[in-house]
Parts: sequence; structure tokens; C-alpha cells
Amino acid sequence: MKKACKIALAVVLALFVLFSAASFAIVKISLEENFQRTAPREFTAYIQYQDVEDWLERELISFPSGENQLQGYLYGADHTKGLIVLSHGMGGGADNYLGDIMYFLDAGYQVFAFDNTGCYLSEGNNCVGPVQSVIDLDAALTFIEGEPRFEGLPVLLYGHSWGGYAVTAIFNFDHEIAASVSVSGFNESMEMTMEWIQDMGVLAKLEYPYIYLYQRMLFGEKLDFTAVRGINRTDTPVLLIHGTEDQVISLTGSATMARRDEITNPNVEYKLCDSERQNGHNNLLYALDALDYMDELNTEYDKLYEEYNEDIPDEVKRAFYDGVDKLRVEARDPEFMRDVLDFYERAIGEREDGNF
Repeated sequence: MKKACKIALAVVLALFVLFSAASFAIVKISLEENFQRTAPREFTAYIQYQDVEDWLERELISFPSGENQLQGYLYGADHTKGLIVLSHGMGGGADNYLGDIMYFLDAGYQVFAFDNTGCYLSEGNNCVGPVQSVIDLDAALTFIEGEPRFEGLPVLLYGHSWGGYAVTAIFNFDHEIAASVSVSGFNESMEMTMEWIQDMGVLAKLEYPYIYLYQRMLFGEKLDFTAVRGINRTDTPVLLIHGTEDQVISLTGSATMARRDEITNPNVEYKLCDSERQNGHNNLLYALDALDYMDELNTEYDKLYEEYNEDIPDEVKRAFYDGVDKLRVEARDPEFMRDVLDFYERAIGEREDGNF
């Protein structure tokens, strides 16, 4: 009997070891695939820098983040109102936010944007994982703080999605920041990851320990950095913005806004975007005319897709995208941007008055 029990126990342990090894390997491969390296698209309706370089000047700046060199971009170097540091979302790079950048420049700010690890022109085999955005933002701010040219300028943060997490979790570090705007941001890495894979059902729950272990190996103690914990470590003004129908970062799930009752920083403000067609993860940024125009372009492209049996030749794609009014596509919602700029103005004014 004892021998049978020992055999059964040995079999169970062997199966557990095999399951754990397989699970860890699957988790590693899956997360590396989800956070694979991103590159600019050859064909896109959105502005890329080469579309505006004739009239929009920028300075290329390289700085280190861990073992990698990141590519940064400084716009409006002669502007004196303040320095907005922009952290981009997953799946793209800094150029994806040229619409925001141009709005900030028109308002008199300098803008420092950069490509995160594994994104666009920055080094890195892949984007690593959710916490990497705050690690890279810390590296960017450390670089900025060592540059005499930025001395005396109030530093303001702006981030969307992955970057929305970064510009709040960054307060787990010690940097002098005048204000921060987080758009469509999540609160913490594990909750966001589990929300993304919830369609796996029970399997997702079984894999949780291995997802946690893998991310802990990658990020160490920084895995514990949450947006709420960062926000509550400071009295810096923070504006949280989220769409009521966000299907990427759920307002009732992993969104930082969902933790509103846990926030103790008295200088946090909230903007809930609930207007139809401007209440999602990305569309809350865009003017209604831009959204209408995108719908028109999608309809035209669908016709081409059908005409060429789902295999549109490159020359046809190129002709289509050459005819797109990219500035119209990138038009930002005036009310949205006005709220952001008004928030920055108030934060800078109160900072100068000595209230923060």
C-alpha cells in the first residue's frame, strides 16, 4: 500500500513538473509574441514624420534604458512654456502621436517623445512587457534631468494606454514632475495581462502563477509598481481620462480609473469620455470629422480589398494612401485637447504660486 502511494505521488509530482515546464515555456513564447518588436507600417493613413518633415523640425536624441539605446525626438526646442514628455501606447511608436505633438507645439510647449524598448527606431529584441513603459520613461526623465538645456522648465507628462500606465506608475520613482495626464491607462501589469487573456477561461487562471513568475523574473520589484500606488506617493496634479466603452482597458476592470476609490492624492482630476463614437480606447482622441473621414477611407479600402480578391498590389496600396489627407485623419478633438491644456496651465500656475 505504501509503495503504491509512493508511486502515485511520484507520478503526480512528475506530471506537475512536466505541466509547469510546459506552462512556463508556453507563457514565455506567448508573452514574447504579444510584446513582439514593432516597426512603422509601410502603408498607413496616419501621419509619419516623413509626411511633415518639410515644416516640422525635430532633433534626434539617443539615451540609454538598461542595455538598450532608445531613440528620442525633441520638438519646439525654442519654446519656453514647459516640456511635455510623451509616452506612447503598445503596438506603435512616438510617431503615432504626431497629432497630439503638433497640438502641444501650437500651445507653446516643447515636446520630448521617444520610442520605447523594442519599438520603431529604438534598440531591443521586443517590447519586453507591460512594465517596460515605466522603466523607459524613468530612463527618459533621468536623461532630461541631466541636460542643462531643460533646467527651469516645468516637466509635464502625457501618456496613452501603455504610456497611460507609465505616466502614473512613474511616481514610484522620484522625479520632479509638474503634472501628468494619463489617457486610457491601466493600473498594474498582472491585472491588465489577465484581462487580455480572459477568453482562455479556466486555462488563464491555471497559467496565472507562471505568468506572474515570468514577469517577476523580467521586472523584479518593479512588477509591484501600480498606477494608484504611484499617484498616492505624490501630491502632483494628475488627470485621468478614460472612455466608457473602452474595449482594450476596461473601465470596470484593469483601468486606473476603476480604482478611483483607492486614490488619496487630493490633486487628481477625472475626465470620463462618454460621447458616442468618442468613448473608446483610441477614438476619444479624435475629432468627429476625422472619425467620419476614417470611415470613408475604410469603405474605399474594403472595395479595393474585394476587387483584388484580398491581395491588393503594393502599387495600388501606395496610390490609395498617397491620396489620403493625413492631417485630416490626425485631427484631434478640440474639447479633449483643450481640457488637457487647461489642466497643464492650471498646474503650472499653481506650481509657480507655490501651492505644490
